[in-house]
Amino acid sequence: MYDNTDFNLKKEAAPGTTFLETVPQHLTKVTNEGETEFGYYLNGYLENLKVKVTENRVSVSDSTCKYYLGDNFQTLSKGDYKRAIEKISDTLHLPFYLADVTRIDAAHNLIMQHETDLYLSLLGEANHYKRLPQPNGLYYSNKLRQLLFYGKVQEQKEKRQPIPELYRNRNVLRIELRFKHRLKKQFNRPEIKAGLLYDEGFYRELIRRWKKEYLAIQKINSKLLSMKPTGSTKELAENLALYSILEAGQPQVLNLIKQWQETGEIDKHQAQRHRDFIKKLASKQMDDKNNELIEELTRKVKQAARNY
Repeated sequence: MYDNTDFNLKKEAAPGTTFLETVPQHLTKVTNEGETEFGYYLNGYLENLKVKVTENRVSVSDSTCKYYLGDNFQTLSKGDYKRAIEKISDTLHLPFYLADVTRIDAAHNLIMQHETDLYLSLLGEANHYKRLPQPNGLYYSNKLRQLLFYGKVQEQKEKRQPIPELYRNRNVLRIELRFKHRLKKQFNRPEIKAGLLYDEGFYRELIRRWKKEYLAIQKINSKLLSMKPTGSTKELAENLALYSILEAGQPQVLNLIKQWQETGEIDKHQAQRHRDFIKKLASKQMDDKNNELIEELTRKVKQAARNY
């Protein structure tokens, strides 16, 4: 479930240790050093991990998963993460379980029946997120976190990275939830140390958040397989409106409403009423069975959360 984590070890966690003297000799390489108004600094790497050293702290970032397992296709269990922190601590001779965590990426690979793009086209809007289509995926972003969906095999091919045998010739959908800012507020905790990440309770909470963020996304019917008979003209009009939204694509229709508002053709209250109407229609079930692709994706997300 863990991929990237960023953390800072402060001087008070390692009394008697002079970071600028002891840490550089244990790094894989030093890339640059210099001085700012805040004092002397040194940048380097511990294998793939980026390390920045100052008089008062040691910052470590990038893929903890790649550091410990050798690639970032896989993810770290809480046990793996504990051993990765112990490895960093032993190598740098510092107690990194006491480091403050400033970023957490929770991720999982799902092996799907069909190409990953087919599933992404059925994921609509999500409250408190901006929906951002990408060439190889779909991102949801706000000021605190990101939720990413993308084809992991395709990414590896583009980066010319090896693909583990388990995933070769498979449709692999990667779902990542990235907590990027103000982690203490997001998890409602007074502090988040690296040692907390392999606590059973925290790990379960993280998995629940990963599942919850996916479930909160509006799911879009891919097409109108059948229209329920109705004697209501109002309901018929709504069904026909939904069909038009599905044909045009919900994001495209919402973007059109946004353009009308930005050009002053409608005001913000009218635009909000339009958006609410469109989102309400898009979540309406037009037949007795849900879309099979969304059913598969939701089932596998829930199963993954149970298995951790």
